[in-house]
Amino acid sequence: MFRSDHAHKAPPPIEPPKRWSGLLKAVGAVSAALSFLLVINQVTGVLQGFRVHHKEYWEAMKMGEQAEDREDYPAAFASFKQAAALDPIDRRARAQETKAAMLWLENVHATSARSFTDTANELLPVLDRSLASAKGSEAADILAHIAWANFLRYRDGIREGVNIDSSLQRALNIDKTNPYAHAISGFWIMWQSGSISAASEHFAAALAAGRERGYVRSLEFAALTNRQEDDSDIALLRLANEMRKDSEPMSQHDRSLTLFNVFKVRLIYRDRLVALLSVLPPADTEATVNWLGEGASDIWSESGDARRYVLANLREIGGDRAQALVLYKALQKDMVGQNRSLAPQVDEAVKRLSAKPK
Repeated sequence: MFRSDHAHKAPPPIEPPKRWSGLLKAVGAVSAALSFLLVINQVTGVLQGFRVHHKEYWEAMKMGEQAEDREDYPAAFASFKQAAALDPIDRRARAQETKAAMLWLENVHATSARSFTDTANELLPVLDRSLASAKGSEAADILAHIAWANFLRYRDGIREGVNIDSSLQRALNIDKTNPYAHAISGFWIMWQSGSISAASEHFAAALAAGRERGYVRSLEFAALTNRQEDDSDIALLRLANEMRKDSEPMSQHDRSLTLFNVFKVRLIYRDRLVALLSVLPPADTEATVNWLGEGASDIWSESGDARRYVLANLREIGGDRAQALVLYKALQKDMVGQNRSLAPQVDEAVKRLSAKPK
């Protein structure tokens, strides 16, 4: 076969001119530099945004803590809500938002501009969201506050979607000693004119839990002062006696309200006064009346007619008629020539104890 040595040889590669190669390298370098600068700019922007976001988040958290310390719970809730919005996955912000919501509910007051329902409707979604991941006593606390929020709506006349009993029962099923659930259960029973004995069992269980004692006492006090019946007045006197013995605080307003509720009509009708003053040992009643009257500047002050009249009756009921008569006469003397509402009762007591026994 015939073959030529020059046939079928590949032509040599054509190389670009050296000046074009250098230009392409320069363009590539510029492009890389621009890309690098763009990335740096984006990263810097992200970092700057993070710094701003981080600063706003911690400012909101700090403001919430400060508001909570001064017991401005609406402001605390608003700040923690802002922090939670700035960082939706932050558990601390969500926990603080839920805590502020519960504190707000515990201390809520209706105003002309904002009803109980307005507050409850704002806070319930936060509690519902937190309940979804809560466990144990934390879940029971939230459920009890959901019950209270619904009670506030019930109080405003809303019935649709309000199921107080179910939330309370769920809370107690989770944590049978939960103080919030027991205290609200006791209050709810008495609000519906239920058994004071049954309500008292819940309040006792709430106190036995060993936490939130102040909150439990506030609901027990509110339940008894709302009732204003003979049995609730007696229970209110017992409550004051227990708080005195346990050195628990009671505001001047609540002390005055207790004295008013317990003794308002019994100062005039002595048979009812005697029945009330026979509930506790005389020494306990005297100590409690004096404790409730601390700081008073009205008829329940140390020199006030009401306190002196009650203490004289206690001496009489306790069998010390001679000392009772001394106290009645001293009070009678101070009333001479003055229009005092208890004057007829004091005159009658002096006459009663001055009479010679038959």
